[in-house]
Amino acid sequence: MGSERHDKALREFKHILQDLVFLIRTSTGADTTYLVWVNKQRQQFVWEADSTVAPNVMFADRIQFDQFYLDEYKDIENPVILKIGADVSKEELRHYFDFIPVKQSIVIPFINKGETVALTVIETEKPLEMEVILESILAYNNAISNVLNTYLELVDLDEVQKEWESYEESLQKFDFKMHKIELVQMAMKGIKDILPGSGVSFMAKGLDTWNTTLTSSGFNASLPFGLKLDEKSVSYQALEKGDSLFAMHFNQTPKRVSSAESMTEGASLAVPILINSSRQGLVLVHDNDPLVFNEAVKHKVSNLVRIAALNIQSGLRNGDQDIFTNEYGAFIPDLWEKAVENELALNRSDIHTWFGLITPGNLSELRTKFRLEELQMIQKDIVSLINPSAHDTNGIIGFHSDYIYAYIIQHKEQDAIERWLNQIDAYVANGFELSDGNQISISFKTGYTELNPATYSDSHSVLTAAKSGLNEAVKSDADKHILV
Repeated sequence: MGSERHDKALREFKHILQDLVFLIRTSTGADTTYLVWVNKQRQQFVWEADSTVAPNVMFADRIQFDQFYLDEYKDIENPVILKIGADVSKEELRHYFDFIPVKQSIVIPFINKGETVALTVIETEKPLEMEVILESILAYNNAISNVLNTYLELVDLDEVQKEWESYEESLQKFDFKMHKIELVQMAMKGIKDILPGSGVSFMAKGLDTWNTTLTSSGFNASLPFGLKLDEKSVSYQALEKGDSLFAMHFNQTPKRVSSAESMTEGASLAVPILINSSRQGLVLVHDNDPLVFNEAVKHKVSNLVRIAALNIQSGLRNGDQDIFTNEYGAFIPDLWEKAVENELALNRSDIHTWFGLITPGNLSELRTKFRLEELQMIQKDIVSLINPSAHDTNGIIGFHSDYIYAYIIQHKEQDAIERWLNQIDAYVANGFELSDGNQISISFKTGYTELNPATYSDSHSVLTAAKSGLNEAVKSDADKHILV
């Protein structure tokens, strides 16, 4: 129905323009009148309507600026009277064939929002005085302005109606039986449908820090992966408030997430994911143009996140736990696997991203020496120890299996991954103090690879490569860090 309304409005608009061009010809006693649009993007005059009593007129659908005499007048702001043969040669009136029956041309501009968007041309055999036809010209231009504005309003209303219909359809797709990561992804996709040019990021809490984990593609100011949340940011304030927060950025303040962001401009809308009143995540929408965030858009974005949260909550048995991490504070596999595929799709050319698996090198010794509850505490302490945010590095720690942890690291410098691993080795070189005060001897083995869409097609192929590197490192006495 929306398409039919649009087509009907367009047909009526064209019919009215045709009638107006006929009326301006008859009211002025002209031989030929026509209306052309000035398409500056394609450098063309596009014919819209014409009326003539001349027997030898043939109009083209469109013609390049430099191939028609109106080129010189495409930016005029007031009507211009031209004499055929003096101001304009007869050869330039290419819409006539065999002979030229007119001696005068009056070019009338139609200006919309300060720009000449159309020209109406009145061509006559008998010269016309501007004073005589001025009222007809003014009435004609006013009528075109009114009908154009009415048409644009109808089109805008139709577009708005279609947007709301599409939005309602996206809400119907949510299902509490879906996985929580899938529900978050669905909310992010719905937001991208509303704001195609905007960036959408998802933040989640891993142990002691909040980090960016998922980021939409197609936005040149996408947030870095694994960025740690700072207090002086829009995202932090929204989490503190527990409600949506909109902020415009002046002189790069406030930041979206962190002071480590290279550029912060435009505006952002931060929407917490609340599960049983607990802040479990946050969706951040950012755009260089603050005007895209009108009240309707803010409502749609906030409501998409709210519906996703309600569906996640419906599928949970216990909403008080951190739903995107396991009992050790490491992110669940569904999240980091989706993050790997997301980063492959983004294919950031100005930054390096690595995925790897890490495990204690003396695992057999630890398992023999400690009881089950102590081993569980050690696993949580290990996640806290290797958390990239604790070493001023962008990244996250995920759970792969008992004592084997996945990690994603992102940095502009090629040697950042080795610096992070060396920092961990240095920290435990003389023993590692557990949260209960006891000290243990521990070392780490890891296999990792750099994400490259030319090499890897999905998260499974990346994981397979990291496993291969880890197996090689575990078997080796000399190499602790194996790059695949």
